[in-house]
Amino acid sequence: MGLFFKFMNSINLSTDTTLTVESSPREIILSHPSLFTSSELKISHFESRENKSFNPDWILGILIFGFILLTWSQVFYHRRIRQIFLAPYSKRFNNQLIRDGNLFIERVSIALGVLYILVVSLLLYQVNAMILLYPFFSLPPWAIYLIIVLGFSGFWLVKTLFIQFLSKVFNTPDTTRAYLLNILIFCLLTGAILLPMLVLVLYLNSLTLLWVCIGLYTLIFLFRVMRGFFIGISLTRFSYLFLFVYLCSLEFLPLLVLLKVFLIYA
Repeated sequence: MGLFFKFMNSINLSTDTTLTVESSPREIILSHPSLFTSSELKISHFESRENKSFNPDWILGILIFGFILLTWSQVFYHRRIRQIFLAPYSKRFNNQLIRDGNLFIERVSIALGVLYILVVSLLLYQVNAMILLYPFFSLPPWAIYLIIVLGFSGFWLVKTLFIQFLSKVFNTPDTTRAYLLNILIFCLLTGAILLPMLVLVLYLNSLTLLWVCIGLYTLIFLFRVMRGFFIGISLTRFSYLFLFVYLCSLEFLPLLVLLKVFLIYA
């Protein structure tokens, strides 16, 4: 027992090394500067901004619906689509288009006609959004587009009824029908051609591509007017001057009137 007490006393009298380690100063290791340093630019002010989408969702819905109409027409009426695309360049295909049915009441015409109204109205909407910047009484974007669709549809309805009225006045039913068919063909082509280009305009937000679309639409319009003039030449009882005035009254005068009204209210 004596040996045990001596051993315990020697333990109590020995120095506690744990206290020595804790109290001893540690060596400071200097770290090398990191390659990934923060920016030296100082923030002068900070403000939160609302995260706005690039284009409204309803525009994407219109584009998808347009491609659905175009795909449906190509799948079920691919032969008719081919005739429509070739009709402006060849009288033979134009005659074949007439022989194979009444294009005015066919389903493919209704589908592509709706596509034409939607696409050209979207083009006009984008022209206003990127060039004209007319506020339309601070209406939401979808309401502005709806106004353009209704106005464009009403314009074509009035124009078609006016052409039919002139056919009764001048007793030219066959030539008027050929002229309306020419307008219909070019309208169906315009919607199908402008749809993929509008996708690039909208999602690249390119003003240059927008002007390309406007230029392409203008070329198609002038080509349509020229074809309409050649259709009118078949009427030998009317002079060329009368036909020129007639086409200007139908094609150019309404556009000038609409432009004048828009400039007055703008």
